[in-house]
Amino acid sequence: MIFNRNIVTVRVYRKHTSDNSICKKSRRFCIFASVRNFVRTCVKRISAFSGAWIGARYIYRELIFPFLFAIGVVTFILLVNFLLKSVDRLLGKGLQFSVLIEFLYLNLAWIIAMSVPMAVLVASLMAYGRLAEDNEITAMRASGISFFTVLGPGIVFGTVVAVFMVYFSNNILPDFNHKARLLAGDIYRLRPGLTIEPGYFMDDIPDYSIYVKSKKGELLRQITIYNKNQYDTQTTIYADSGFLAVDGNTILFTLFSGQIHELNLEDMSDYRRIDFKKHRIAIPVDNMMLERRDTARRGDREMNISMMRKEIAKFSEEHKKILYKINKLTMSELGRKAPAKIETLEKIIESEKVKNSQTLSPLVAMQKNAHLNALKNRVKGESGLAFSYQKQINKYNVEIQKKFSIPFACIMFVLIGAPLGVMTRKGGIAVAATLSIAFFLLYYVFLIGGEELADMVIISPFWAMWMPNLLILIIGVYLIYYTSHEQKTMDFRKIFRFFSRKK
Repeated sequence: MIFNRNIVTVRVYRKHTSDNSICKKSRRFCIFASVRNFVRTCVKRISAFSGAWIGARYIYRELIFPFLFAIGVVTFILLVNFLLKSVDRLLGKGLQFSVLIEFLYLNLAWIIAMSVPMAVLVASLMAYGRLAEDNEITAMRASGISFFTVLGPGIVFGTVVAVFMVYFSNNILPDFNHKARLLAGDIYRLRPGLTIEPGYFMDDIPDYSIYVKSKKGELLRQITIYNKNQYDTQTTIYADSGFLAVDGNTILFTLFSGQIHELNLEDMSDYRRIDFKKHRIAIPVDNMMLERRDTARRGDREMNISMMRKEIAKFSEEHKKILYKINKLTMSELGRKAPAKIETLEKIIESEKVKNSQTLSPLVAMQKNAHLNALKNRVKGESGLAFSYQKQINKYNVEIQKKFSIPFACIMFVLIGAPLGVMTRKGGIAVAATLSIAFFLLYYVFLIGGEELADMVIISPFWAMWMPNLLILIIGVYLIYYTSHEQKTMDFRKIFRFFSRKK
């Protein structure tokens, strides 16, 4: 109404006066009012932003110190555990102190890759738990700050750590793992019996690849030895048990209760099997001294993403060639492409054999069935080779996904650490460590299980590596919803008392 009156007044003056002085004053007043309102709005927004920035800086300080402390503690624990496992391989080797320090330094990279996500979880629990314990979360809520705003700095912190860990996993960790493996092989070769790790192929002995399923003291169990220096014949030795000994520059294997399989690669029908109760193998070794190697061959955990993609392309091409060869064999003998499963092909071949026996003369049927048996054995061997190529492809894809999924867990752990810290209202290391170990074990059980399933070509590498993050995300969303709606504080002591009564 006042503004309308001013307009009327201006109109009256314009009728009775010739100058526009009053109109100019009214315009100045409107401009001044607009500028004043704009300044007030800017001041309010700057004040709100500065207040939020001050609160964010405060939360960052609360996160950084527990994070650094947790990295130190977790890294120390994992390093001590690694030393306890490796001490029997290092003692008695006459190694220089600098070599031991280098050995620990190179293995520190994969330990840090494991400890950083756990440190983020511990830091989130401690930081937000201390804020809740000191009623600072309650004060923030009373001043109109939502829990999502309080959670923001934690997510930013986890994102920064995750981005760094992606770079670390792709550019730094592979080189450290490669150098650590080379140095470990150089050290372990001083006493070759110590180079055998149960469950892993040992390729350090020239022209041989050795696999041992288990080891009890000096006794090796479920031994498989592949001879790689024969190009026209494939020789594989299986043994239930055996011993390894070193005599100068020769490695002696004494094997018990096994078989020797020999297959002529030029004539697949030429196959021999020799059973033995005791068999000895002498493998010459160039030297028994510590020599530093520098080989370009790398394992899957010693490659960056570009290297692994090249390997995937190479194995994919070989996989396609094998499938083409299988289809060519079945088309020439059966007049049809090979089915997806080898069991289906075996049923087809058996039905063809029965048909030949019923419709052909005994001599012709015998010849046809012999060809079908040879086809079945050859396709079975080629299918096994194709499956091994697919396993290699999945193995590299798993490592590629792992370089992103494990760093991304830093963000997921913030989503469960922050609400858990608010609900427990405890900022001490004891509660944070207990909850962190529980969730970290849950995460790694799913991670390792997914990796095994992907290596066996049961599920895709993507879901194998991202399923643990999805599980943590679901738990985190529930906990954030629970906390943001200001539910009652979770008392874990009641849970402990409940289970103690059950006992």
